[in-house]
Amino acid sequence: MSFPVLVDRASDLARVLGFRIVPSGFFVDSEGIVRYRHVHDFDVADPRVRWNLERFLAGEATQPPDSEGTMDPGALERFAEGFALYADGQEEEAIAVWRAALDLDPDNFVIRSQIWAAEHPEHFWPAVDREWQELQLLKEGYDKPLP
Repeated sequence: MSFPVLVDRASDLARVLGFRIVPSGFFVDSEGIVRYRHVHDFDVADPRVRWNLERFLAGEATQPPDSEGTMDPGALERFAEGFALYADGQEEEAIAVWRAALDLDPDNFVIRSQIWAAEHPEHFWPAVDREWQELQLLKEGYDKPLP
């Protein structure tokens, strides 16, 4: 199965759909109504996601996963500002702005992983090193369940 993947550099969708971690998944009907929202550890191979996808495609009601908090609006603005700086080649300035955004929303894995990707690209390309990310969270003193 193929589906589109979108890079939300300005955080517009994060603001509207409310997610703090990627990948996040949404099933949107032909009228533009979000019928399913999964904003934590979305994986189409997950049986719960597959079950909901089959129901969505059949026009039946889906069952949402546990709800997640949304991104802090100030953090969203700084995240988008950081992307503009990064796209302009101002990497150090972008990272500083992303760190300020993370201070506003310390549980935000989207912001945290963007900082890591800029500082440690070898752990993101050609493949994401999930084990490294989990160790990095522990090194940074993250004291909540790992995303």
